[in-house]
Amino acid sequence: MKKTEKLVSKIVEKKPSRVYIQVPEGLKTRAKEIQALLDKHGVVALVSLDPCYGACDIKDKDAEEMGCDLLVHLGHTEFCPSERIETIYFPWQYHDIDPVPSLKEGLKEIEGHERIGLVASVNFLPVLEKVRGFLESEGFKVFVGSGKATREGQVLGCDVSAAKEIEEDVDCFVFIGSGEFHPLGLALESQKTAYRLDLEEGKLVELDFDRFLRQRIVAVEEAKESEVFGIVVSTKKGQLSPEVAVDIKNKLEEVGKEGYVFVMDCITPDKLQGIDLDCIINTACPRIAIEHRNAFDVPVVNLSEFEEIFDSWKSE
Repeated sequence: MKKTEKLVSKIVEKKPSRVYIQVPEGLKTRAKEIQALLDKHGVVALVSLDPCYGACDIKDKDAEEMGCDLLVHLGHTEFCPSERIETIYFPWQYHDIDPVPSLKEGLKEIEGHERIGLVASVNFLPVLEKVRGFLESEGFKVFVGSGKATREGQVLGCDVSAAKEIEEDVDCFVFIGSGEFHPLGLALESQKTAYRLDLEEGKLVELDFDRFLRQRIVAVEEAKESEVFGIVVSTKKGQLSPEVAVDIKNKLEEVGKEGYVFVMDCITPDKLQGIDLDCIINTACPRIAIEHRNAFDVPVVNLSEFEEIFDSWKSE
């Protein structure tokens, strides 16, 4: 059964009168197909084209206000507690991809490493065991961590605990998936070499994130010299952290700095224009600072980086 048909079957089973569907960027090409299939079953579907950054960005309030009795969140697994309406998470996983040809082609890339830490985005978790089996057949020792808030072997851009759990046991990591955000989160949290097995492009390559690491170093050093800080909070359900923002504000005042809290849904540079700040502290999705630091006029740091900066101030 095609994934779209399986999804529609799950939706129809719930017998909704109106369904609200969140579609990440990579799946927007399926939006018309899904709606057309639901039309045949008499289910009214509303598809959100707002950016969908993960299961932390769940639009249950929007769905409720649109009169929907079912929310469908595509591309991610459950993250937020207590949705306002009934919710289906459909991670859009790839079960039938054969990773062996790509592994064989790229095996030379990981020569010299004996112990491999294996992680994946949720979409490619179904092929993790196939990858493990092939690598072990080639003589590698393979380790898979369980993670704190994710499935075994799964990493998010904001949660790489499945990797950190096994970091001391491995020589390098192999990430199964596409895109930069997930492995970049890993690269910033680990000193181990990381590779990406991209099954869509059919290759295994070493990841080079030196540019992002240099940006991080510069932002942290500039933040240490800053006096006036904007603390940004997102209203997205899985990112909402007003208590954290207030705590940061108190810590800033403790060391003689100024802190101001600003709230928005999507955190973008244009919304902060006209506000005189030396530095921004991001309490929302870490990719804002990881991937988009250079989009802002002032340095942007994440929570873990702020804690590092605060400790340096306290020790002076």
